[in-house]
Amino acid sequence: MINNEITTKGMESAQKALEQAKNRVAVERRKVNAERRKFEDHYKYMMDGAVHKYFPECYSFEESEINEILKAAFKTSEVQKTISNIKARANVQVLSSPVESEVKNDEPNRTENR
Repeated sequence: MINNEITTKGMESAQKALEQAKNRVAVERRKVNAERRKFEDHYKYMMDGAVHKYFPECYSFEESEINEILKAAFKTSEVQKTISNIKARANVQVLSSPVESEVKNDEPNRTENR
C-alpha cells in the first residue's frame, strides 16, 4: 500500500513536471515566432518603401502588373551587374571582417612563452 502511494506521488510530480516543460516549450516557440514575424514585417515595410521610393506610382498598379514590371526590370543587364557588384562587396566584407583584421593586426605583437 505504501509503495502504491509513493509511485502515485512520483507519477503525479513527473506528470506535473512534464506539463510545465511543455508549457515552457510553447512559450519559447511563441517568442521565436513573434521574433520571426517582427523581422519579416520589418523586411516587408523596407521593401515596400524601396519600391515606392523609386517607383512612386506603384500603388496604381495591381500585384500582377507590379510583378511583370519588376521581372522585366531585374532581367536588364544594368540591374544584374549591380546585383553582382553588391554580392561581390558582401563577399569581400565577409572575408575581411573586423574580428579577423583585429586578430591579424595583433599577430606581430604577440609573444609566446617557449
